[in-house]
Amino acid sequence: MYAQQRPVEHPQPKHPQNPPRTAKPQRSMSWLMIGGILGSSVLFLLLLVFVVVLYSYSSSGDEIAANVTVAGIDVGGQSQEEAIQTLNAANIAYQPLQLTDGTRNWTVTLADMGVNVDVALTVDTALDAAAGTNVTPWYTIDLNQTQMGLLGLSSQVNVAAVAEPPQKGRAMDVPVMLSRLYGNLSGELSDGVMELSMIETDPPVVEDKAKYTGEKTVHVVEQGEELGLIARQYGVSVDDIMALNEIDNPDLLYVGQELTIPTAGVYEPPVAEAPAAPTTTGRSLVVSVSDQRIYAYENGQLVHSHLVSTGLPDTPTVLGDYQVYVKYEATDMSGPGYYLPQVPYTMYFYQGYGIHGTYWHNAFGRPMSHGCVNLPVDEAQWFFNFASVGTPVRVIA
Repeated sequence: MYAQQRPVEHPQPKHPQNPPRTAKPQRSMSWLMIGGILGSSVLFLLLLVFVVVLYSYSSSGDEIAANVTVAGIDVGGQSQEEAIQTLNAANIAYQPLQLTDGTRNWTVTLADMGVNVDVALTVDTALDAAAGTNVTPWYTIDLNQTQMGLLGLSSQVNVAAVAEPPQKGRAMDVPVMLSRLYGNLSGELSDGVMELSMIETDPPVVEDKAKYTGEKTVHVVEQGEELGLIARQYGVSVDDIMALNEIDNPDLLYVGQELTIPTAGVYEPPVAEAPAAPTTTGRSLVVSVSDQRIYAYENGQLVHSHLVSTGLPDTPTVLGDYQVYVKYEATDMSGPGYYLPQVPYTMYFYQGYGIHGTYWHNAFGRPMSHGCVNLPVDEAQWFFNFASVGTPVRVIA
């Protein structure tokens, strides 16, 4: 057995004393205090900077910088609300737009061309602009209204081609104009001037197939018509119409003018001179590029014909045998350099080539298109109703 051991007792001091403080706790407390002070200072400085930046931002955002203009209208130093009132009062959409064709000029308003201005977005842009900046307005456009404006202007802009003596004409290329505005609206309008896209048209071919009867009829000139086209429609010469109506200048026609025509009716090509039908059964169509005419056949027999406009030399209409593969009562068309909304009575027969109504020109009987076969809208409707998907289409030179 082991002897039981008793714990050693240490004598206690007469007066209890606190344990001595070491240096380590003192250093720890000092760093904590310093860290707290520094943290508070940094936080205060960050808060101060945030307040200053916020105040500066809010102050600058409430007021447009000095000498900032919108389409030439000074809005510098104005608040957002004041700038909106200023631009609304200025009616930017009714500012003039100059359309040019060489030395010829026409002045319209932006609103005439279907263009409007988003004032709120324009002012937001002005608020962020540097002093002295001229801000381009935020434009919007209604292309249907634009095309109507351009068509209305075409009677003033277009120059009719003359058959005798031969004289080329000029016609506004409405599809290209629409495409330019559709693709780069602000760029086209920023300086208030827009160069018109024009097509040079060849003189009409004088027909020697007239069916003179010794009788006369009256033709009332409609918008967009020209003397060469009227002469070709009736199968007579321009000179005959000018002589009968005592016209000195074939370009000076006006809407509503009554012309005496030396024939009893509209010229229709004799059946013997029409091209052969693609098939002797069912319905079919033939487009003659040289005649600028479309022919409709049923069971091999000619039932209807009309003047067309096929592709220009740089964008010719394809030749060959095809068939209608899809039909649309109205569809948007676009291609290199042109855009056309809601083209009526369209029948595609090969890739993007189609037969369709045309509202942007009235120069049928000569090449005018980007490859399609153009018809007056009412005639396009007739052919649209006549043909169905699968109807043969032959295009000949």
